[in-house]
Amino acid sequence: MKKAGKYLRIAGISLQTALVYPAGLASGVGFYALFLCVFFFLWRAIYAGGLQSGYTLPQMVWYLCITEVVAFSTRGEQFGQMEDDIKTGAIAYQLARPYHYLGYQFAYGMGQTSFNLGVYGAMALVMGSVTVGLLPGIQIAHLPVMLLSLALGVCINFFARLSLSLSAFQLEDSFGPYLIYQKLVFMLGTFLPIELLPGWLQDVARWLPFSYVAWAPARLITRFSWPMFWQIVPVQVLWLLLSMGIALRLYRVGEKKLSAHGG
Repeated sequence: MKKAGKYLRIAGISLQTALVYPAGLASGVGFYALFLCVFFFLWRAIYAGGLQSGYTLPQMVWYLCITEVVAFSTRGEQFGQMEDDIKTGAIAYQLARPYHYLGYQFAYGMGQTSFNLGVYGAMALVMGSVTVGLLPGIQIAHLPVMLLSLALGVCINFFARLSLSLSAFQLEDSFGPYLIYQKLVFMLGTFLPIELLPGWLQDVARWLPFSYVAWAPARLITRFSWPMFWQIVPVQVLWLLLSMGIALRLYRVGEKKLSAHGG
């Protein structure tokens, strides 16, 4: 309980930090609203041309609202700072502190992310309701499992990005792999549902972790069904465990080979 309380306090500090700097959040909210407005008109024009996607226009707009909640809520400088700490050797000072380094990063990241999810989630409700009305067919009874999928997507994204930052122990510069990861997440589910991809690419995407960051929760929330729940959530759990294992492995290897270059 003492250990859990320690990490909860770290998350609380992260949350307080997010509250202290509202200007950055305000700019992000403004960009979020602008982004959704632009793509609302884009999708409306596409649907006017007779697109058959399996999603109605309201479902597609809400899909975009939800995927962008994940994308905007998980932005931040935490992972870039981690990479800099590894490259400069400053991480050595953090390893001596009375907490597990990965536990600290997770608690700190989730503190800020939980705040962002609340803000951008509220914005999604406003923007979706104003542009296309309430999401059709949604049931309150399904909300807990929908939020579970959303939380799993956020955590998969966190540990995947954490692993990329920790790869700086071996690569020195992880910007290239991170950029590839970011674009794959964007193209395989964030920008548009994977159901709109070519058939062969859909099959590939359903086995890769990138789609389970944003597509999976958005798919469940906009078009919920229990068979789809059992197809999506177990795979999310699997990818979360694998990403956690990779992050822990990279950390242990890097900790043994730690070499401070300056500082």
